[in-house]
Amino acid sequence: MSKVTELERQQRREADREKARAAVEALTSSEGWTAWLASRRHFHAYSLANQLLVAMQCPTATRVAGFRAWLKLGYCVRRGETALRIWVPVPPSRKVLEAWKAAGADPRDKPRTHFKLGPVFDRSQVQELPPPAQPVLLDPPIRDIDGGDLAWTWPLLVGLASAIGSKVIVEAIPRGAGGFYVPETRSISINEANTVNHQVKTLVHELGHALLRAEVDVDDSPFSYSEEELVVESVAFTVCGSIGLDTSGYSIPYLASWSQTTSLDTIERAARTIDRLAKRIEDAVTTRE
Repeated sequence: MSKVTELERQQRREADREKARAAVEALTSSEGWTAWLASRRHFHAYSLANQLLVAMQCPTATRVAGFRAWLKLGYCVRRGETALRIWVPVPPSRKVLEAWKAAGADPRDKPRTHFKLGPVFDRSQVQELPPPAQPVLLDPPIRDIDGGDLAWTWPLLVGLASAIGSKVIVEAIPRGAGGFYVPETRSISINEANTVNHQVKTLVHELGHALLRAEVDVDDSPFSYSEEELVVESVAFTVCGSIGLDTSGYSIPYLASWSQTTSLDTIERAARTIDRLAKRIEDAVTTRE
């Protein structure tokens, strides 16, 4: 096998960077934004960069893993499938670490982990292995908005609200509104007339507002009113999807005009904010496990 030249390495690195740039730029379209949010429901533990890469390459992906990882789960990649590419860590080799230790193990010179685009496959690209393999179940349960099986999340979400200085009040709310957040008092009101699952959905949305304001002055926001609604509803969409709540009725208020008048840096900042806030809420509900 011929060795890879330094020029070829540079060309590969540039191709990797270009793919990452293209994934971020996809956020400037309504379709790209929605594809990322749909992808994030299943890949919320991934970095934002990898979420975007998965969404760009396979918008319908729901679970990805490497070739060997799928085998351990009881599945094999079908012949002829083309791999997706996401950033994977490449830790320093044992030889490099031993040389560093032999040179005195100066912390400032410690070899670092690098990242490169590596192959993974979506569940749509694999098939079950025959017996005696026992493939794991891949489909999480889907909860209906009119149900009550997400009641277990309620105390955890209320606990998160309390931790950031917000109070949750369940009360009668006129005109059929699901709930609202009052920045001045940091209070979240939830309509007592709605089902438990609907109340959970609303609480997740209003927690998005509360978490965003907790990061700045309570009466301030780094986004305009319409931008904040985009951020918060995007948080609710992806978090509710990650806990199995049916999100088919969601309408993400993506503002087409926003992408035409706003820099890519600002759009990426909104995406990073969504990912950060959503992870706070997801971390709260996963403490149950």
